[in-house]
Formats: sequence, C-alpha cells, structure tokens
Amino acid sequence: MIKQLLLASAYFAAGWLGLQIPSIGTHITLVWLPTGIAVAALLLWGRGVWPGVYLGAFLVNLAIGSAWPLAASIAIGNTLGPLLTATWLKRVGFQTSFARQKDVALFISGAMIGMMVSASGGVMSLYFAGLLPVDFIASAWFTWWMGDAIGVLLAAPIVLSLGKKRFVHPIIKYHKEFVLWILVATPTAWFAFVHDYHGGSQTLPLAYLTLPMLAWAALRFGNTGATLSGLAFSVVAAWATATGHGAFYMEDTHVSLFLIWSYMATIVLTGLLITAMQAERWQVVQTLHESEAKLRGLYELSPLGIVLTDMDGKFIEFNQAFQDICGYSTEELHTLDYWELTPRKYEADEARQLASLQRIGCYGPYEKEYIHKDGHLIPLRLNGMVITASDGKQQIWSIVEDITISKRSALALRRENEKNQALLRNASDGIHILDMKGNILEVSDSFCTMLGYRREEMAGMNVTRWDVQFPVAEIEPTIKQQYDKQARSEFTTKHKRKDGHSFDVEISGFPLELDGKPVMFYSSRDVTDRLKAEDEIKHLAFYDTLTNLPNRRLLTDRLSQAIATSARSGRKGALLFIDLDNFKTLNDTLGHDQGDLLLQQVAQRLAGCVRQGDTVARFGGDEFVVMLVDLSENMDEAATVTKNVGEKILATLNQSYQLDEHVHHSTSSIGATLFDGHQHPIEELLKHADMAMYKAKEAGRNVMRFFDLGMQSAVTVRAALENDLRYSIPNHEFILYYQPQVDRDGRMTGAEALVRWLHPQRGMVPPDEFIHVAEETGLILPLGKWILETACAQLALWAKQPELAHLTLAVNISVRQFQHEDFVEQVLAVIDQAGIDPNKLKLEITESIILDNVEDIITKMDVLKNHGVGFSLDDFGTGYSSLSYLKRLPLDQLKIDKSFVRDVFTDTNDAAIARTIVSLAHGLELSVIAEGVETNAQQNFLANAGCFSYQGYLFSRPLPVAEFELFMKQQ
Repeated sequence: MIKQLLLASAYFAAGWLGLQIPSIGTHITLVWLPTGIAVAALLLWGRGVWPGVYLGAFLVNLAIGSAWPLAASIAIGNTLGPLLTATWLKRVGFQTSFARQKDVALFISGAMIGMMVSASGGVMSLYFAGLLPVDFIASAWFTWWMGDAIGVLLAAPIVLSLGKKRFVHPIIKYHKEFVLWILVATPTAWFAFVHDYHGGSQTLPLAYLTLPMLAWAALRFGNTGATLSGLAFSVVAAWATATGHGAFYMEDTHVSLFLIWSYMATIVLTGLLITAMQAERWQVVQTLHESEAKLRGLYELSPLGIVLTDMDGKFIEFNQAFQDICGYSTEELHTLDYWELTPRKYEADEARQLASLQRIGCYGPYEKEYIHKDGHLIPLRLNGMVITASDGKQQIWSIVEDITISKRSALALRRENEKNQALLRNASDGIHILDMKGNILEVSDSFCTMLGYRREEMAGMNVTRWDVQFPVAEIEPTIKQQYDKQARSEFTTKHKRKDGHSFDVEISGFPLELDGKPVMFYSSRDVTDRLKAEDEIKHLAFYDTLTNLPNRRLLTDRLSQAIATSARSGRKGALLFIDLDNFKTLNDTLGHDQGDLLLQQVAQRLAGCVRQGDTVARFGGDEFVVMLVDLSENMDEAATVTKNVGEKILATLNQSYQLDEHVHHSTSSIGATLFDGHQHPIEELLKHADMAMYKAKEAGRNVMRFFDLGMQSAVTVRAALENDLRYSIPNHEFILYYQPQVDRDGRMTGAEALVRWLHPQRGMVPPDEFIHVAEETGLILPLGKWILETACAQLALWAKQPELAHLTLAVNISVRQFQHEDFVEQVLAVIDQAGIDPNKLKLEITESIILDNVEDIITKMDVLKNHGVGFSLDDFGTGYSSLSYLKRLPLDQLKIDKSFVRDVFTDTNDAAIARTIVSLAHGLELSVIAEGVETNAQQNFLANAGCFSYQGYLFSRPLPVAEFELFMKQQ
C-alpha cells in the first residue's frame, strides 16, 4: 500500500508539472514523464503496484479540470501502456542495469510499443468526450505517443538508477570532476538552448554541443551520469522551446515538436548506449584479467617445466619447475640456450623435431636428456609448439617433464618381469594370469599339462573354456570383485580338461598390475584325490553307516553349537529321544537284516518330520535323537512346538512298514526336554531326554513325555490363556492401576500406568503371566492401544482437577507396538483425541527396542519428541546396553530396575551398577528414577548416589484410579 501511494504521488507531481505546458489542448504535452516513472516502478516493484499508476493518472486529470469519467478513461490508457511495456520487458529478459546494448534496444522497443496503447486510450477518450475534433485525431495521437515514449526514455532510466544501491557512488567518488562538469555543462546548455541567435534552423547544430558533455558524463559517472545529464539537457531544451527560445523553436509547431523529440531521443539513447558499451567493455577486461591470473597460476604452480625460447634456442621465459629440473638460477638460464643443455648425441633427433616445428608448427612428444648444472644427465619428455610474438617473431613454447623416476620404475619392472617369467614357467602349480575379462595373458607349463592343452592353444583363451562352475555372465563381475578387494582370494571350483573330464581345484588369487593394466594372478591345484579322501574320512567319523544319519559324535557337536546359539539369541531348543517299541522282538523273530531295513525306513520318515535346520541322528541300536533349534524365546511356546513335532513323529512312525515280504507295524516312545543356553551340560540334556523317554514307556508306550512334568501342564495352561486373552479386550476385562512417583521430598510428581487383567474365573491376573503371551501372539497391539487411550483419557480428567493437574503419566510401550508402521500416527491421534498436554505423557521403552532397525526407532522418537512427548528407558541395565545408541536416543529419563535396587546392600555389584546408572544419566543430562524402592535405607542410598525420584511400595502400591486420587488428595 505504501509503494502504491508513493507511486501515485510521484505520478501526480510529475504529471501536474508536465500539464502546465500542454502541446494540444490541456491534456496532451510535449513530454509525459509520469509514464517513465510508472514503467520503472512496475519493473522494480512488480505488476502489483499498478493501482498506484491508475490513481496518480486519475488524480492528475482531475486536477486539470477533467470530468471524473474522462479522467477515469484516460487513466486506464495511462495504466495499460506502462503495464504492457514492463510486462513485455520482463518476459524478454530485459536487465534494468542497461549493461548490454541489447537492453537498450529492448527498452526502446518496449517504450514505443507500450505507449501506443496509452496514446490510443487517451486520444479516444478525448474524442468521445467531445474535446477533440476528428481532424486532429492523427496528430494528437502521434503527439501523445511521442510524448509518452520520450517520457519513458527520459524518466525510466533515472528512476531505475535510483533503485540501485550505488546510485550516487560515482558522483561522490568523482565529486570534484562532477562540479567541473556542471560548471562546463551550464553555459553549454545556455548557448545551445536559451541564447537567441536569430539564425533559425542554421543554429540547430548548436544543440548537439551537449553530446560531448553527455559522453563525458556517461564515461565518467556511468549510468547515473548518463541518465541525469540526458534528463537535464532534455528539460532545459523543452523549457526553452516552450518559452520561445533556442534552436528548436520554430514557427511550424510540428517541425519544432519533431526536432525537440529527435533531440531528446538522441540524447537519451546516446547516453544509454555509451554506458552499455562501457559496461560490456569493462566485463571483457575483467574476464581477460581473470583468465590471465588463472593461466599465470597454472604456469607457476605446474609440476612440469614450461619454457619459452626463440628460434635459436635462447631462453626467454621459464617457470620454477624448469629451473628445478636444470639446476640453474634465473640469471644463469638467461645467459644459456637450449643447445648448451643438450648432449651432442641428440643432434639428429633435434634436427627432426625442428623439421616438425617448421612443417606442422609443433613437435614431440619425444624423449631426450638435459645436462644438469652438476653434470649428470636428466631423462626428459618434451612437447612444444610454435607461436608468433607481438613483434612478429616466432618463438617456441615447450613443456618439459622429468621422467627419471618413471625410467627407473620401468627398468625395475622389466627385471622383475624377467624373474617372474622364469618362476612362472617352472612352477609346480597351475599358474595363469588373466585380464579383467578372463582372458589368459600368461600361463605356466604345469597349468597347460593340467588342462591337456598346448601353450599356443591357451594363448588368449577365456576362463569360461575350462571353469565349469561360473556362468559366462558372472565371470567379469567376479574377477572385478576379487581385484577390488586388493587381497588374496581363495576358493574351490571345478576345471574341465580338453577331453571333457572335470576335476576339483583349489585356487589362490591376488590382484596385480601388468604393464600398467589390472590383472589377476591365479594358482590352481588339483585337489580331487584330497577332497575325496577327506569326504570319506568325515563321513565315517560323523555318520552312521547303516542309516546315513549323523551319529552320536556329530549330534554332540551340533548340539554344542545349538546351545551356544541359544545362549546368544535367547531362543530355545529341544531334544526328542526316540526309542522303537519292541524292536528286540523284531530282531529275534525276523532277523537282524529285517531290523536293519526297519531302522533305515525309520530314518527316512524322521527326516521328513523336521525342518531343514533341525537334526535327526541315530544314537545307537534302535534309538534316535531329533534336535530342534531356533524355537521361541518363550518356554511355553517352545514346548508347544516341540509337542506338535513329537505328535507328528508318533503318527508317522505308527504307520506300517514293508520289510521285503513282511508287513510290520511298530510304535515308538518319545522323551523330550528343552534347553535354554548353557543351563545344562550336553550329557545331562541327553540324560533328561532319555529319562523322559522311559516315562513315556511307563505311560504305555506310543506316547510322548517331557522331562519336567510341570511342562506338560504348562502347554495346556498356555493354550487356554491365549484363548481367553483373545476375548479379554472386547469383554472389557482389563483395568489400569496407577503407582505414584515421588521426588526427594516425598511430593507426588506423577504415576506409572500398570495394566491388570480381571479374569472372570481366575480373578486378578498379574501382567507377568499374560504380557509375554500378548507379545508373541500380536495381541499386544490392540491391548497397548487400549492402555494408551485409557491413560490419556485419565490424564485429561486430572488436568481439570487443580490438585492433580501437575501429574505426569508414564505408559509402557512394547517393542512390537513401537515397530508398527503407524505407531507415531496412533500416539498423536490419541493425544489429539484426548486433548491432553503431550508434555504430561511419558512413554517407557525397554533396551530391546533398539535391537532391530535403530534408525527407524530414532526417527519415530524424534517425531514424538518434537510434539512434546517424553521418553523413559525402563529396566535400564538388564538388557541390551549400547552406549553408542543410548547417546543417540532422544531420552528424557533412565529408570533403574528394581532388581538392582532390591540388593544394593547385599550385592556390591548391584550397588555399583545403580551408582553407575545415576552417573551415566547425569553425564547424558538425563533425569533418573528408581523403581522397587521399599525401604528408607534404599531411598537414602539412592539419594546419596544422586537419584532423587522414586517409585515403589515405600510410598504406595499400584492403586485403582479412585484409590489413587484419594491417596493424592490425602497427601
């Protein structure tokens, strides 16, 4: 709005002054400067200021007595003309600095085109208002058009210059010269425009005495000088002509107008062109200076010697690198020439290079030697070209490279190659060197013999001709991968002889460079016999010869590995000890050969009952052992899977067997035991499974029993618990309890929400009995969402009670909840729906949450943190502790697990861990709270360690919401 009012004021002022000397009637003037102001404003401030143009034009027409409809109509034309000019100039890339001659041409074109609209609108408005006879329309339109166009040419450049930060800088910088210019320009203008010579048109050339003054101003004061001087001379000329003075005043008004317009256009365009050409010239000079500086830098810093000589070899110019090569100082080199540094043995070579210079204008590259100042010879590589100096004489630019090091390296490499060739031909292994496409470059005699080819047959042969394991498409990527490792590669594969026979080989390979190109060096050794012997030995040592199953030795080894894996992963495993019922009777009645057939068929059936990673072994006689691995982390779940596999085995082995001509029916008894890490030695586990198998026989055979009788019932109990859990949420069987959290002074600062299951038959079920089942079955997702919604709703109710509004509420979040892709959106939606302050909500997470996809976890936490939600790391120190991740998590609080708090006075390790957690929290600028505080002594110990927030039975047990609120109010 301010810009529009400023523009309207400037337009009105310039227009009012211009209309004081109208050319035709009261509306058409000699020069209409407001159009230039309008065009410049639209270019500088954008098309949005057009209302300012319209308002100024409207007011100035009202000021001279026009009726408001006429003023409004003329103002439309006065607005559209500048708007069209500014829009077109912006679209064609016009630059307001007038730094290019192109900009001057665009500016003139835009002014002429746009002002046609302004002139047309104004003249038609006057005609329809009855103020302009039809006979005067053409002359009026032309006068209006020229007045507006000249106004743009005069006013717009100076207004655009005013918009530049350095507008007055040239005048200030050369202020003395500017004063001198004014002193000279004033009388010049007086003689050119004001003084009456009574010579008529013969005095017209005197007006152009101002052109040298304009050129002076443009060259010395830039665009500022050109625009100001052009405007000043034009104003003086217009004033003198309007008052009947000067060279442009003629009795014929049209001639007078034409002359004054011509002068104004000439003076403006001359000034703009001079400044544009000056700017372009300055840009060219600046570019040349920058290029010269860059080339000089390259010249001085080049590691190669660069030298300029005349055609007689006299050194004219050289860089520091050339001096370093020769060993001479600058003064010494200026007294020497090319030939004094060149040994005589190169005279013939030099003659050929000179002939090349004369024939094609350049020489080299070629190698020669220079004589160093100390007398030793320097091997060099030279390139050069002829140039013509400014005096017309020819000179030679040369680039001189010291190749001493590369010469030595080439000699050493040649000697090394000769030695390697001797070793290659006499090696006992199959040596072959391949390029990066797998083609042979070098090959040993032993490799030719190994494949059955002659040496000349193998020249250039591709590896795909003899390697049978690598597909053609994988050869080049494999070789590149091995080369990029820049280390030894060892692998086994199969080679094919010329006669088609394939055999196993062991290959060692490492990357090399041969003649500057990357290659792979391979050594092949035929290991067919060795591998066959190793396989036979291994099979005899670890497999049962009758059933081809792993024997007790291999089972023990695999069980050891499975126990170690279980200890790392926390996932359970199981052993099933299987004994065939009444097998001795079969041997006694049908013979041992029939017994062996039964054992072989049992082995096949057992293998079909397990997964690929499990193990079926023959333990001896009619006893088999099945090892299941990678079961659930939960013992009940692992027991369920084990039970299902055992029942499958019982059903499979209970089917009839075809033993030659005999159809035999057999059952089995199975004993099972679970293992969890290193809790029991291997032999003890096998004993447990064996004992459970005997319990199965005691139970009537053809059944399965677990070593722990309690485990049998646990499977049934867990299945019932899982079934009940699926209906608990829709049946509204869950409630939240709240355990207070206090500070060092006993003030209640918040609470933790703890879920309880009010089972219709079992009563109150603690979370330890059902949370893990909910986690494993995925029911934790709807349960966790219910807990969060209920907790946030309670927070909203407390916010309305002054005595409870300050409380924060901690909600436990499971790993599966946090990993859910919509977790963040769910939390934010619950917060928004409840209408709570997110700063009152604290999410408790455990360390196991960062085991997988830690970057995604951090991203989710950052989003919630930015919305005000806090985070507490629950049970800290009991799980996966990684300080590198801990410092990256946007946590607010660490929570000391109750297992450490409980034994701080009986276990020095727990006391040390508690202190360490407090120190770590302080170091990471986190708050710390301890749970499970039950005695004053425990609280005092934690306070002395620096922990001042507590939760535990010392203060209150978890309470239903009504009791919790009563407890808070009593406090």
